[in-house]
Amino acid sequence: MWSLKKTVFIDCRVREVHQFATNPRFWYQWYAGLSEPENLLGNGGKGTSMDLNYTFFGRYLALHVLVVENARVDDSYVWRCLITGAFEATQTWRYLPKEEGTEVRFEMDYELPGSILGKLVNTLYLKKLMDNSVEQTLKNLKDICESD
Repeated sequence: MWSLKKTVFIDCRVREVHQFATNPRFWYQWYAGLSEPENLLGNGGKGTSMDLNYTFFGRYLALHVLVVENARVDDSYVWRCLITGAFEATQTWRYLPKEEGTEVRFEMDYELPGSILGKLVNTLYLKKLMDNSVEQTLKNLKDICESD
């Protein structure tokens, strides 16, 4: 299993960023490579589930997402989901107040299917692509939340 962690500061209140970022109807607008949800049940809260396609290497990877946590913790929020399908992953998003804005902390633990060769390819190449995709995703989220 591999891990990926990123942080971005967004000049917007934590409540607003959390409300926008956890609504699956908007994900395709800012999450790099993600389609609009299909078979959506819920609005981003715990128990929400949906099917999505994630474009990677020009291929559509079918994914199922199940939200397992969406909670306020003091003056911050935590949102967590399980991803199954073309690959297995857990994503955790933390939204923390910082300097009249929001610090978003993204963490993903993921496992790609395949043999030792597949794992070697991940180490050498795919991990860098996943890192770039998450970087672009966080930049998109920042740009949308900070726009007027």
